[in-house]
This record gives sequence, C-alpha cells and structure tokens, in this order.
Amino acid sequence: MLFVRRFLLLALLGPFLATAAHAITLDWDSVTWTAGSLSNSYNIDPAKAGNDITVTISGNTAQLQPKNTSPNPQTPALTNTLQGGLGTAQNTLCLALNLQDQTQAVTVSVNFSALYTSGVANVSFTIFDIDFANSTGNTFQDQLRSIQAIDMNGNAVAATITTSANNTLSGTTGLSQVVTGIASGNDIDPGSGNSNVTISFGAIAIQSFTFTYGSGTGTVPDPTYQHMGIHDISFTPIPEINPAWSALGSCLVAAALILRHSAKFRK
Repeated sequence: MLFVRRFLLLALLGPFLATAAHAITLDWDSVTWTAGSLSNSYNIDPAKAGNDITVTISGNTAQLQPKNTSPNPQTPALTNTLQGGLGTAQNTLCLALNLQDQTQAVTVSVNFSALYTSGVANVSFTIFDIDFANSTGNTFQDQLRSIQAIDMNGNAVAATITTSANNTLSGTTGLSQVVTGIASGNDIDPGSGNSNVTISFGAIAIQSFTFTYGSGTGTVPDPTYQHMGIHDISFTPIPEINPAWSALGSCLVAAALILRHSAKFRK
C-alpha cells in the first residue's frame, strides 16, 4: 500500500516537477534594430512561437539625435560605445536626446508576449551612462522616472533600483522613485560602470514595464546633447499548468483518497 501511495504521488507531481522555469535574455549583440525605428519585436524564446518581447519608444521622439560617435546612427540604435564597466564592448540600445526644456522626455515601454499567460518574473536590466555635466557647451542632467511594471491583474509594480557613484535615487520606495545624474562619467572604461543603474522587478509576475528618460529639474533649464544605453533585458517565463495534467492530477488525488479509505475499512 505504501508503494502504491508513493507511485500515485510521483505520478501527480511529475508533470509539474518536469516543467522548469527557463531564463531568457534579450541580448542586443544577437539581434538587430533598424537605426531610428521606434519599435521592434523579437522571437528569442525557443519554447514559444512568435515574438516574445516588444520594445517601443514614445514621447518627444522628435528630440532623438544621431549618436555622437562614428558612424553616427540615428537613435534609437544599437551601439557599443557605452561600456558600463564590463571590460569589453557590448551593444546597448542607445537613446540620444537634445531636449528643449526639462518637461520633454521619451518613454521606453517593454511588453511581453500575451502567450505568457502566467506572465514573466525576475525581469532585470542595467542602463548605462546616467550622469550629469555642467560645462560650456555640455550641460545636461540625465534622469529616469515613472519607473514601473504592470502585473497580470493590471496593477502597477514598483522596481528595485540600484544606483552608482554618478547618480542618485530619490523617492526611495514605491512608484515615486527617480534616478538623477549627479556627476560626469566616462562612456568607456576606466570608471564607466560608475554611471550604471540596475532596475529589477523581482518574483512578481508582470506583463510589461515602462520608464521615462529625460532631464532633471536642477541646473540645466535647456539641456544639450545627452545619451544613455539600455543593456540586455533578462526575464523568466512563469510555467503554465497544462489543463490536461490538472485534470489528471484531480483524478489521481481522488484515487489516492479512495485507496486510503479502503485501507482504513479493511482494518
């Protein structure tokens, strides 16, 4: 009887134990982005047909500028000129702006496939080169704000944000968090990692996230050229429960209860 119970338990749990979560990464070194385009979708999950993630830029997009290094692609564009302290050059999705005032900004929206019916978790990415400069012809203050995800019920989810030496976090909890550049940093090593900002949304199941990139409201009323780069985006699809296995599980539970009842009756 003990053997039968163990067999039924393994049969019940087996399909769920076999369904393991798998991490996925949108690696900018492995995909393309037409320079200047404002939205692209990618099929990067071999377990799912069709596109898994869509990245869109909106807002004051007329203020987007070409990258200030050769070959000077119109941004948004994939470039490897922001190193983020990694030691080797890697592509980031670079956004360069010349804003007319502190109210202008662009918003980055990342949406995950509706085929992830249970959502995705462990979403994490790093933004390079969030810093500040106030010298002749070079006056800007990078700022990230309105940073949030949307969960599977449509509720806003706050991010966990890690800053570096050249930027600071205010509104340290919840949806009011703002990251602002406070010192000038290098685009490439040495010290390029001092302008990084890492954003993550933990174990909460989400369907999308957004953030806004613009200018701080400090000493730069008319910002000059400023740029930043979004590094690789990682996420883990939440496994779905197959309805057929769920029905089988219910049958097995019922069978186990019958066997248990029969054993007590024989006693």
